Amino acid sequence: MIETACDPTIEKHFKGHENVITSLCFHPETTQLASGSTDKTIILWNLKESVRAYRFLGHKDAIFDVTYAPSGEVIASASRDRSVRIWVPKVTGQCLDFKAHLGAVRSVQFSPDGEKLITASDDKSVKLWMVCQRRFLMSFVSHTSWVRCARFSLDGRLIVSCSDDKTIKLWDVNSGQCIKTFNDVKAYSTHVEFHPSDSVIGSANTAGCVKLYDLRTTSLYQHYATHKGPVSMVKFHPKGNFMLTASDDSTMKVLDLLEGRPIYTLKGHANGTRVTSITFSSNGEFFASGGSDRQLLMWKTNFDKDDIARKISRHLVSPIEEPEFDMEDLKLDKEDDIFQEEQEVESLHEKFDDIHLQTEKTHCQVPDAGVLDPSIEYKVINMRNQRPFEKGRIVDISQLSKKSSDIYSSKVVDALNEQVQSLSDAVTILEQRLSVLEEELRK
Repeated sequence: MIETACDPTIEKHFKGHENVITSLCFHPETTQLASGSTDKTIILWNLKESVRAYRFLGHKDAIFDVTYAPSGEVIASASRDRSVRIWVPKVTGQCLDFKAHLGAVRSVQFSPDGEKLITASDDKSVKLWMVCQRRFLMSFVSHTSWVRCARFSLDGRLIVSCSDDKTIKLWDVNSGQCIKTFNDVKAYSTHVEFHPSDSVIGSANTAGCVKLYDLRTTSLYQHYATHKGPVSMVKFHPKGNFMLTASDDSTMKVLDLLEGRPIYTLKGHANGTRVTSITFSSNGEFFASGGSDRQLLMWKTNFDKDDIARKISRHLVSPIEEPEFDMEDLKLDKEDDIFQEEQEVESLHEKFDDIHLQTEKTHCQVPDAGVLDPSIEYKVINMRNQRPFEKGRIVDISQLSKKSSDIYSSKVVDALNEQVQSLSDAVTILEQRLSVLEEELRK
């Protein structure tokens, strides 16, 4: 296939972890890239070739998430050892830790102002922490199974969480209430993200699909059956018009959210391995991917060049409208409340302990790692000019046994039902948008 200037390309190729890479995060200024792994370590990759990478050790079990504070001054990490650690990303390896949950901590994120920290855990709870005052604030208790991920909205007013109980919940930080629950009958979500507009949330589903929910209509907005295996993570491009997905089927997909279709399939990780983590740089110029093959790839985005060249700006949602929730009309159960339990307050260490390499070499080491051959084999499949439906999926039913035919017919009926439901949802959304436009025209 002919390459174009808009095709993503691999810029750097790192290898240093000894096990699955579970999380990635760029420094706000794109000078560093932090990676966490089930090998219990964090590696801080300096993107300038003259500066070496450093490995940080401290967790006693697998690391599930790493994130930079908005200022870039500290990093937070979440682990299966039930703790959260706050690291100063320097060679001294200074850190402080606290027991955050009664189960494995699956995700961690700073609030947009950097003052608070949100964590999600296998103990079925989401917790809010005050970073500067080093204390626990409150628990969000409503999920009935492991909570896989929790994320702040860009304005810091909302929190979204997903769980193995097949629900996605939206929480209001100020009022302390669960204001919306999205239910999924078939499979649970592994990751959730807010769109840059804060009006849409995206979710990665174990059924191999990606779903977008409109917070203004509180309904399904878009549905993509993109992968052949569970989707492990989704990330919105900072401009909001594209989404990157990662899957256990060894591939990544780039979705054009305005056209409503995938435009690229990316294959860079080894066949038969899982792509477990992805992230964009703050300006969207680069993105990175990590997998069970222990490789970390840094890509040049390029596919957003089409948007730059367009004379008319494109938006997934109107920048004027904002989601509104009527708190008086909500029917909340007691289990949906956020319980602020003062007796559960757990403080961080009162101050950073000075950790010197001469006495505590276990906290920071120079890893046996580096930039590998930039000519690594990878494949970028441009799907922009492909037909929306795949060929080669016709089956000669006459050659099937009756049992196989019944199974096939059942699958066809199920697929048709799903398509009818998707079309019905799309029609409902269009009707709602037309109603909004009519009201605006009347004004």
